[in-house]
Amino acid sequence: MKRWLSGELIAMAPQGARRSVWLAGRVLLAQLLDNGPLPPLQNGPHGKPWHPQLPEFNISNSADAVAVLTSHNSVGCDMELLRPRRRWQAVAKHSFSPALNDWLEGLPEAQQLTAFWRLWTAHEAVIKQRGGTVWQIPELSLPLETLCPPNLYLQHITCEEWLIACCGSEAFAPDFSVEQSMVIG
Repeated sequence: MKRWLSGELIAMAPQGARRSVWLAGRVLLAQLLDNGPLPPLQNGPHGKPWHPQLPEFNISNSADAVAVLTSHNSVGCDMELLRPRRRWQAVAKHSFSPALNDWLEGLPEAQQLTAFWRLWTAHEAVIKQRGGTVWQIPELSLPLETLCPPNLYLQHITCEEWLIACCGSEAFAPDFSVEQSMVIG
């Protein structure tokens, strides 16, 4: 691990259940950048990690999987394990605009949970691109057609049972896909 992470960064890792995915995200970032050990990172006002000498990046995890998105411009990504979620309808009503909720409720019941995860990951990726926090999701009013504000781009990728939303200020390449993935257990 010392090949990819500085000792100081390893010391910053949380203890407990989150430690392995926290470290995995930073190892994956270091591998993607391929520029030696990752230095200690700073946190923005809402906790988004960054470093003045690194490209823009965002790290997301769900269950035991990690996604990392890098760019020359600000980016955000969210990864969610496609799974049942108790009270997802209440979360949707609280988090999404009335128009998105009406659309979601109008879908056949068998499609609603997957559509909820698509809306959720889009909202979270946009918020993370801005350096915000999940508590700001209700402030967004994303259009159903793009699930993205003007002047930003959004791409969804499905990787096994995970859904990954990526948001950036530049259009993603037509062949944009998961280049590297790391699943830990």
